[in-house]
Amino acid sequence: MDRYEDALGSYLLRITPTELTQEQNKSLHKFLHAITDFERISDHANNIADSAKEIFDKQLEFSQASQHELDVLAAAVKEIVDLTISAFVDNDLELALQVEPLEELIDGLCDQMRSRHIDRLQMGISTQQHSFVFNDLMTNYERVGDHCSNVAVAMIELAHDVFDMHEYLDSRKLIRDAAFDENYERFRAKFNIE
Repeated sequence: MDRYEDALGSYLLRITPTELTQEQNKSLHKFLHAITDFERISDHANNIADSAKEIFDKQLEFSQASQHELDVLAAAVKEIVDLTISAFVDNDLELALQVEPLEELIDGLCDQMRSRHIDRLQMGISTQQHSFVFNDLMTNYERVGDHCSNVAVAMIELAHDVFDMHEYLDSRKLIRDAAFDENYERFRAKFNIE
């Protein structure tokens, strides 16, 4: 992925000064915004694989509650990655608009899971050795969601000729329209750790 990112980035920068149509220019910006985020997603996927290897090598077994929470979080992250890739490949803004509510839900799940894990530690259900791997997994899953959000927001901004990602994210969270709330509630029902 690192080599692809370098090759694609170099190519895109070489064609930047050429005369492009408005549509080609939008595509160029879309790709330039997205390639770094896709590469970072692959880094986090590698970190998740390393955590899985550590779990296997150390023969760690999580409590039933911890394993359930990780399974729900992994399913939510798989869905956000699938949504992001489909939105990007098909240039589908409706799918891109579903990414941010799911990313917000993933952040909330991670907060809940951290709190619950601390409770399990205090009750002696989990150990410190579990904590390191559990927290590594959550951090990497959460970051995957963040990068998916970056890709989707860049697509939405480019479609609306707005190029300040942070300003868009702030306004998106302040103006939580009905579709955002509807998608968030749909994802909350689907990915519930209760």
